[in-house]
Amino acid sequence: MTSTASLIDFASALETVEEWLTEYISASHPEIGRTGPICPFVAPSRKNRTMEIRLRLAGHEPTPELIEEIARSSLREYELTSWQGRNPMLRAMVVALPDLRAEDTGLLDQAHARVKDAFVARGLMIGQFHENCEVTAARNPGFTVSKAPLPLLAIRAIALHDVFFLAERPHWFQQYRDRFGKFFGPGSTVMDPLLVGRYQEAEEAYGGPPPP
Repeated sequence: MTSTASLIDFASALETVEEWLTEYISASHPEIGRTGPICPFVAPSRKNRTMEIRLRLAGHEPTPELIEEIARSSLREYELTSWQGRNPMLRAMVVALPDLRAEDTGLLDQAHARVKDAFVARGLMIGQFHENCEVTAARNPGFTVSKAPLPLLAIRAIALHDVFFLAERPHWFQQYRDRFGKFFGPGSTVMDPLLVGRYQEAEEAYGGPPPP
């Protein structure tokens, strides 16, 4: 049976995630290196009712295998969810682990590294956020952008700007190129020179012109 204390903890965790999404992720930041919110997709996703929040417990002695399984099961849950909104590009899921202790947050980083291939192969991005996260902003390597008051994973569809996160490995870049390469060909509609430059660097590194 669920105790009253547990219910209060879950309610508090949900409130903390909602506050973080509103006051940090959906807001602008002077160190992000561009105008607009930290993540431009969160507000539209919430407005269109395609933002899902889940809470998972890691337990007293979390293992790398457990945290990885939480991430992989979240992928399955994402794909099986009956989304309210119709736009698949706005579908996002936040999976918070409110009982994961600060000294164990590195397990999220490890799990992220191990499962990213599976997510990208399905056209999805996964990101880890926690109080100790050292991931930096694409446009400002001095800004650790992925801090969060609770440990969590965020899942969403691959978007145009994700070349910053998918140019490190050829199979990631191929997934990106298959979806967005047409925007970088002759008469490109991509106006951001940093994004264009990163795409061109990856294309030169891995070979091949943009698809027609």
